[in-house]
Amino acid sequence: MIKICDYGCGQESKYQLKNGKWCCSEYYSQCPEIRRKNSDSKKGRSYEEVYGKKTALKMKQKRRELKEGVPQSEETKRKISKMNKGMGKLIIKQIIKQYPLFSQIEEMRYNPDKPGQKEIQVHCKNHLCKNSKEKDGWFTPNGNQLYHRANAIENPKGFGESNFYCSEKCKEDCPLYNLKGDPLKETELPYTQVEKDIFNKEVLERQRKEDGYNFCEKCFSTKDLHVHHENPVKTHPHLALDPDNGIVLCGKCHYKYGHKTGSECSTGNLASKILLNCRLGGQK
Repeated sequence: MIKICDYGCGQESKYQLKNGKWCCSEYYSQCPEIRRKNSDSKKGRSYEEVYGKKTALKMKQKRRELKEGVPQSEETKRKISKMNKGMGKLIIKQIIKQYPLFSQIEEMRYNPDKPGQKEIQVHCKNHLCKNSKEKDGWFTPNGNQLYHRANAIENPKGFGESNFYCSEKCKEDCPLYNLKGDPLKETELPYTQVEKDIFNKEVLERQRKEDGYNFCEKCFSTKDLHVHHENPVKTHPHLALDPDNGIVLCGKCHYKYGHKTGSECSTGNLASKILLNCRLGGQK
């Protein structure tokens, strides 16, 4: 018998909490309905009303210090310095070991213009930015950015930045940031990992039968091969496991052609569709 989440989201429950209730998420605060109610309860209210006068004052001060470049308090300087040193000194190999989930989600490399310095670079989430994955761009985050992004992913409650941005302008202009998080991340995939592995295997086997070997269907490279959905899973879930919807691309072409700006799979296009759907009263 399927149990429905006791917190009102209508989804199937997967976890029984300590209070005896059943929830769709491991923590009740992650339930979409609870998140919606919390968001609605803050609308039209000032920071003082939501968090209290003392906490709101500290929050505003820290935002001014970090965004406007005003002199920082000694306490803030110490915290930022500690975070920068902690993450800034790590190399990619250590980050992969210490933050395994973060390392699977965020692509990293060393700055090729500074050989031997092990300067870590990542992609900006704003799909229109020259430093974005869609434009084959990179930028160098500071230790503070690395710390908060890793913490947002590794921490079950998600404290920290929801994405990497190379500037405040990119952050404010990004449709995903304006949604206060990444809506695509919360979308439940219409398949299990086992089913996805079978789909990948079938697409690769089909290509081998037809051509004798596997290769990128754009540049014909035989290295770093991925299986890509021609029709995005987010917009065409019924084709998620159809081998005819899969093509083989190398890692570079996967992002250059499969997720380039303006394509159906691009971050901006998918985000725009979800924004429109949210306004209509639902989310894909």
